[in-house]
Amino acid sequence: MVVKDLKSVSSTEGWKVMRRANPSLEQELVESVVKADLRKQERLKKIEERKVYLQLYEAMEALLHICRDGCRTIGPCDKMLKGSQVACNFLACKGLESLVRHFSKCKSRVPGGCIHCKRMWKLLELHSRMCDEPDSCKALLCRHFKEKCSNKQRKKKLSENCWST
Repeated sequence: MVVKDLKSVSSTEGWKVMRRANPSLEQELVESVVKADLRKQERLKKIEERKVYLQLYEAMEALLHICRDGCRTIGPCDKMLKGSQVACNFLACKGLESLVRHFSKCKSRVPGGCIHCKRMWKLLELHSRMCDEPDSCKALLCRHFKEKCSNKQRKKKLSENCWST
């Protein structure tokens, strides 16, 4: 009870008597309240992190689904689209469809452009970092990001070798 409602407990007569009789007990109780609050904050933070991870996972799965198989109204040109299909198994698919559609038509598609394009760039880059088969991958710009990343690593190695002493 003390941990849950320290404010109301600390204003009672019993608390005042306890403080006079055993001041170190008050310190212990306050410390336990602080620790309980920190544990609660950590738990909430971990729940939020899991939510973000799950959303990213679902977005990555939907991206692969759209790029490989196609979905209702969007997909690779070599696939028949299922325009009449009402529901999709991928939760993030509908939002990702509109994001891909926006990305393909946006005038400021550069990485520093609009927030929607920035989100798409980040998603594509994340996919390419995790992708094991960039040569056969059908995800948008996967090979491009892999090459860009390997070029950066190559330049970094060269600059480290030039300045080594």
